[in-house]
Amino acid sequence: MNNKKWFNGMWESRGWNQREIDYQWPSPSLPIINIRTGGMRKSKHRVAIGVIAVGDIAVGLVSIGAVSVGVFSFGAVAISWLASFGAVAIASYLAGGAVAVSGWLSVGAVAVSQLAVGAVAIGKTALGAVAIGESVYGVVVIGQHGLGLIPITVDFANWIKGLFK
Repeated sequence: MNNKKWFNGMWESRGWNQREIDYQWPSPSLPIINIRTGGMRKSKHRVAIGVIAVGDIAVGLVSIGAVSVGVFSFGAVAISWLASFGAVAIASYLAGGAVAVSGWLSVGAVAVSQLAVGAVAIGKTALGAVAIGESVYGVVVIGQHGLGLIPITVDFANWIKGLFK
């Protein structure tokens, strides 16, 4: 089987393996769905802009890419208004990923948010192996009040002080 002639459909115009993908629907001038990637070439990054955008750099209502910006974003670096998921996820409301930062709920290895869940969780309410915040729950907890195997909280300090009164 010849790799150069393996697939030549609507998704690609130049081959399959290390070639670029350039697809816009319904038209290139007004794409609702825009899929653009530069292939394996590191110097050529294609920006996809559309309602649904998929590419190296994607900007749209729903964006999927190495760097994605939109209302719903998925990718290595995902920045969004509503929800983002990826290695580094930043959102106003919901973020999930290795490093997740949001205004309301974050879930990830490192989570920073109002409600944070993760290995290292920082937030008003935090749940994690290391939890830092106002209400904290986990193994090592640092905050105003909470429960943990190693509690470093104001409530715990007040309880210790009460033992010696």
